[in-house]
Amino acid sequence: MKTIDARGFSCPEPLLMLKNGLKSDEDILLMTDSKNATQNCEDFAKKKGFSVDVTQTEGDYHLQIRKAK
Repeated sequence: MKTIDARGFSCPEPLLMLKNGLKSDEDILLMTDSKNATQNCEDFAKKKGFSVDVTQTEGDYHLQIRKAK
């Protein structure tokens, strides 16, 4: 699983980091501290056909992004 740490970045940077990460065949763990970036990245990944699980831990959001089966 590829990890992308987008904490401290505001949109559109986390989304651009995710777009680049999705070019690989690996599942992705995206970490962000922005609710807005979390929603934007979740929506984008789902529109591209990926499954997304979001968890929140102490102000950080973790998005596990996998290719839909």
